[in-house]
Amino acid sequence: MPVSYCTFTHEDPRECRECGGQGRAARMEVAAIDLLPHELLLVIFKLYIDQETPARDLVALSLVCKLWRDVVEGTASLWCPISGGDRLPYLRKALAMARDVPLKIKYSDSVANIDPETFWAQIGGRISQYQSFEITTKHQWDQILAVLKQASTPSLKTLYLEGPWVKGWKETVVTLFEGEPASGALKDLHVGGIPLAIAPLRLSGLRSLRLHGLPIISVEEVLRLLRESPGLEECDLFYLFCLRDASFTLPPDHPTIQLSRLRSLNLRGLPISIMHLILSVIRIQKLRKFSVDVTIEQPGRSPISDLFTTKISHLVPSLKDLVEKAGCIEMFSRRKKYYKISVGGFMIELGGGGHQRSHLQETLNWVFSNLGGHLQALPVSLQVDESRCSTDRFIWLASYLNVTKLDLLDRIHIRQLRNSRPREIISLLSRPLESANNQWLLPDLESIEMSLLNKDGGSKILDMRERRPEGVVLKPFKKIGLGSGINGLSKKLAPNSKFMTELQKAGRGAEIWWEGLKWTGTECASCAGEVEGSA
Repeated sequence: MPVSYCTFTHEDPRECRECGGQGRAARMEVAAIDLLPHELLLVIFKLYIDQETPARDLVALSLVCKLWRDVVEGTASLWCPISGGDRLPYLRKALAMARDVPLKIKYSDSVANIDPETFWAQIGGRISQYQSFEITTKHQWDQILAVLKQASTPSLKTLYLEGPWVKGWKETVVTLFEGEPASGALKDLHVGGIPLAIAPLRLSGLRSLRLHGLPIISVEEVLRLLRESPGLEECDLFYLFCLRDASFTLPPDHPTIQLSRLRSLNLRGLPISIMHLILSVIRIQKLRKFSVDVTIEQPGRSPISDLFTTKISHLVPSLKDLVEKAGCIEMFSRRKKYYKISVGGFMIELGGGGHQRSHLQETLNWVFSNLGGHLQALPVSLQVDESRCSTDRFIWLASYLNVTKLDLLDRIHIRQLRNSRPREIISLLSRPLESANNQWLLPDLESIEMSLLNKDGGSKILDMRERRPEGVVLKPFKKIGLGSGINGLSKKLAPNSKFMTELQKAGRGAEIWWEGLKWTGTECASCAGEVEGSA
């Protein structure tokens, strides 16, 4: 799009705003963007800046023209994002240009262009200016925490500390800010994998709370955080192993915890008793996401009797809202004793050594009975790990669920490829279970995705499609997706045009895909090899 220019009589384009860029004797030309108010120009600059390399991008903007350089270098607040993604010269430039404005510190190993020791040496002396402090690293935590422990409390709004889960910490407990309470401005707290003492911070009024792999915290402190943060919008409590053996009984007169603004609640890796305690005491109005992870270690226990009791019936209206507009049920089975069920904004994971097949059926029955009988008629998108799924388990899943989309994942290692099990699931789909009654698995199946994995992959897939009739009993396929498997194990089996043409013919109008590319009937570079067994 061409840039529009106007002419004006002033030497400085900023003076031209008074006359709207209109003049008789044109001495210079200016782009229309330069006539914008500085406030709007700053908004555009902030949208342009990449948060991983903010200083580099600001330096690039300052080189465009004198006006932009004056705006960029004259606005200290533009330089407040301090990122480890910038290289050292840019980092030093940003700290110098930011002067005394509040700083937003962010460092992540995944994007860092400075080692954490150098980064911390540059910013450590500016702790009084920290407005947000987000650190995700596996290194130099002793140095980072040493400064935070001895510093006076900064006016932080965001504190995000994500360390390594496996680490021999020199201290069993880390206390920040010499044991003083955190700033009342702190609204967002994320702590992961660090033995941080939460209680001395005396947190309240939080907007988001995420405690992840925290080795020390009490049930009482968790409840206090929730009770004193009525405006909480997001709450994630993940893998708090320190609560595994915790026991806590609410007194009869314990007040309920009102969380009217809570939109997202995720409870994972917690004892069922602690999850039940939290769910029984909180009161919410309008959730957008609800996620729980139910780990059953002892045979004879069940997620329904232990978690979904009458004491959490007050949550049912909010959970109903989560699934009201759901168009399908998504289910993932990675191994024998693990299932994940997602319906709209509702998600539950089932697993553990004591998990039994009946628990899945029991959980689905609870969902259908309490959240809406209409959910039982929804189509199911099923993902199973083909290399780990036994035929009897697959037959049970296929018989119980209304599966319309099937994704056969493969998590097989390259060393196991040669001796991998036959394509048992594909063979099950190639013949009726009961010939006399013409009963087939997955009669409503419309889409299937699978890998070619081993030498008989192509022939098995083609045989399945040719043998599987359509009509009154079975729905026609709409999509057949093929791939090379995890890490491209079978890329050498990339299909040739002959096989793809045969599969397209057998597919009776179904779309045929390979590695995310739709087959159009002509040979392409991604389909230049041969499928063994397809000739």
